[in-house]
Amino acid sequence: MNKNPANSITTSLFFILSISLPMGLGVLLSVLGMQLWVFLAIGISSLFVSLTLLGRWGTRQVQTRISSRVATQKEFPRLHNAIDGLCLSHGIEAPNLKVLDSSAVNIAVTSNGSNNTLSVTTGTLMNLGVVELEALLAQALIRTQEPRISQETQKSFWISLPIFRYFLRNKVETEEVLLLDQKSVALTRFPPGLIKAFEISDRIGTFIEGSASTSHLWLLDPTAQLATSGHPSASLRCAALSEL
Repeated sequence: MNKNPANSITTSLFFILSISLPMGLGVLLSVLGMQLWVFLAIGISSLFVSLTLLGRWGTRQVQTRISSRVATQKEFPRLHNAIDGLCLSHGIEAPNLKVLDSSAVNIAVTSNGSNNTLSVTTGTLMNLGVVELEALLAQALIRTQEPRISQETQKSFWISLPIFRYFLRNKVETEEVLLLDQKSVALTRFPPGLIKAFEISDRIGTFIEGSASTSHLWLLDPTAQLATSGHPSASLRCAALSEL
């Protein structure tokens, strides 16, 4: 994960600038004797535009923070083949594919509103067999279909800012995760594949360094703190899938 101090400084400066410009404009209009309602309308509109642009910029910063790189067809043909097969079979738009050099078994799903991205750890590709990999990728694809995924991605950026982290939470809801599991096996029609993937991930590990603000974007708990992240345990997810 990216812990570059320069990146944090840039984010802070961008935030301060986004807030300062509308305030400065408001002061200027006040000095010029602008009517109060015009002053308020322009000030609020400027603040809204600034925060919107900041949020969009922040979405790109979330992907940078994950520190994944582009997964080329030449280097990762198995990943591309699995995704292409699932997308063609179920009419899902293929996401951008990236890989994160990590021994953990995990996948992050992010979106900027128009393009979805899967960041797959190299540990996932190394430790999962064909069936298990397809099962976990199916879950990631289901996640890209959620209408809130772009908002959840942007939330990761806001949480990284000190002023917002006290008001926003990125805790995962257990019931939503279990429902996601059920939806994903509907694609593969083979619950044992996802169960096996969870068992392997539990044995290998799912921890991703520096994932506190992005924990809700990962399919499996990346923090090693189930109590605070909200991610259900692998055993609970396996038990729920066994009942299908």
